[in-house]
Amino acid sequence: MKIFVTVGSMLPFDRLVQAVDAWAGQQAEVQGFAQIGVSEWRPRHLESQAMLSPAEYRERFRWCDLIISHVGMGTVITAAELGKPLLLLPRRVHLAEVTSAHQEATAKWLRGKPGICLIEDEAELAQRIPEAMVMERPQALPQASAPLLDGLRRFVTQALDNR
Repeated sequence: MKIFVTVGSMLPFDRLVQAVDAWAGQQAEVQGFAQIGVSEWRPRHLESQAMLSPAEYRERFRWCDLIISHVGMGTVITAAELGKPLLLLPRRVHLAEVTSAHQEATAKWLRGKPGICLIEDEAELAQRIPEAMVMERPQALPQASAPLLDGLRRFVTQALDNR
């Protein structure tokens, strides 16, 4: 099993990374990679890097069997585009992991969507990873066609020219 842990670019999310790292240390068959942000803490059982380029980020999505992440919309959208399952843990305001409760609100909205497994705290992680691996996979979103993109470009260009 290949897992990709991503915490986004704004703040560290050590609670999540530490929980996945502890779990990975007990799994012989797991290959893991973590994008850990500006954290000073380093995983012992997962390869890690603070930040990834957009191309590296997308390649990690293609590589993995499961994404474990904070509730970041960039992650949710990329997983949907590529048809990858997600296990999500929202950052919490009261733990100073984020400055607003938007991740909890987004998690509530995502609950029950195909390919998304939500956990409330890191204690659930180990028991929910096997469930996330066998849940219904999201259907990959189609990419915009070249004719559609060309039409949108022409429309925007004409609108700007007619100002």
